[in-house]
Amino acid sequence: MNILKYIFLILALSSISLIAAAQNDTIFRPAARLGLDVSGFARQLMETETMPVELSFDYEWRNNYFAAAEAGWLNVDVNRETHRYNAQGYFFRTGIDIGILGGDVHNPNDHVLLSVRYGYGRLKQEAPYILISDTNWGDYETSVDPETYHAHWIEAGFGMKTSIWNNLFLGWSLRGRVRFASTSDPNMEPYFISGYGKSNNAALMLHYSIYYRFPL
Repeated sequence: MNILKYIFLILALSSISLIAAAQNDTIFRPAARLGLDVSGFARQLMETETMPVELSFDYEWRNNYFAAAEAGWLNVDVNRETHRYNAQGYFFRTGIDIGILGGDVHNPNDHVLLSVRYGYGRLKQEAPYILISDTNWGDYETSVDPETYHAHWIEAGFGMKTSIWNNLFLGWSLRGRVRFASTSDPNMEPYFISGYGKSNNAALMLHYSIYYRFPL
């Protein structure tokens, strides 16, 4: 009887250990990612006047749910025969990403994501030289003094992140943006709004980023 008790005890302890191990395999492990948007550097090659820099951070607090924040700054320097325009600004966005495909606890390295963000951008701009040509009255020079421009918007879209080596990730996202508030009647419309894009009521932007994941 004592031997049977010991055997039963060993089997019970083994079963508990196996169950605990199986549960550990499915326990969600949170992680954080720090990213650099490299599409800004590509934009600078195509539009040498514009240089945006953007960093991002996301934290997966539960499986397939990510709290996300993005921030950066912008420099615009346009120099033409007819005008000069300068602007510097910063921006931030905050919101959530939801994984709709992949990214389960057994395969955490690939995600297809839906994204929603609130964004804010602040820009200080000026046009120190503007030349207006008229065949009847001749040339006229003017300028626009420095002014500060603010914009608020919402954006939504989808994207993908995939592991390329260990904790190194690549990702892209396509988002539509709609301004719902901005500086009313500025002396001139911004050439490029910090964190938003070209000065339209709606914008569509494509981002490419490289990320490093920090397992927690």
